[in-house]
Amino acid sequence: MGRGDVAAAFFLVKAIERASWVSLLAIMLLVAVVFVRRQPSAAPLPEISKLGPFALTNQFGLRVARGDLEGWVVVADVIFTRCPGQCHQLSQAMARMQSGVAKGMPVRFVSLTADPAFDTPAVLSKYAQRYGVEGERWHFLTGPKAEVYRLAVEGMKFSVVEDESAKGGNLEEQFIHSSSFAIMDRRGILRAMVQLEDPRCVDRVLELVSRLSRENWK
Repeated sequence: MGRGDVAAAFFLVKAIERASWVSLLAIMLLVAVVFVRRQPSAAPLPEISKLGPFALTNQFGLRVARGDLEGWVVVADVIFTRCPGQCHQLSQAMARMQSGVAKGMPVRFVSLTADPAFDTPAVLSKYAQRYGVEGERWHFLTGPKAEVYRLAVEGMKFSVVEDESAKGGNLEEQFIHSSSFAIMDRRGILRAMVQLEDPRCVDRVLELVSRLSRENWK
């Protein structure tokens, strides 16, 4: 075999090798696409309960009603300003959530007070300033106790109880409430609850908020 034949054979072998690699890469890409397409999509979040009509007052003294939250994904909790421990942790976590949500996203934060007799709009306004509340993105709501508790318990499925027998004692024993966050979709339907004790609490809420903000709600 002459040099020309050897060179031709060499280039033929290289061409076959390149073609084999191209074919192999194409097969791998096809398998990857099929694998991704066959992955089950995340199961839809359950629809737990729906907010009924309400009208409360925020820290600016403005009326906030059910219709004002329509079209917004809502993250809610229950706190009271005289709470010495747990409420501070809830509000700190909520502040991190507020910072983690881009301002253009359709999200609102709501904190209901378990102590509406003490937590007037002025008191709530001062409390809100401690956590860097940004405008009307985060409402602290107060009003008649029955109305606040009805919204918390029936609409958002929180536990909240005022123990009259504990008056004069430990405030955390007087006002007993959930240490969790309720996440509602843009139709006002409760879709998830995340416990403060969850090590991934903030990240988990942000993931749910992002997911619900992309849902078609109309």
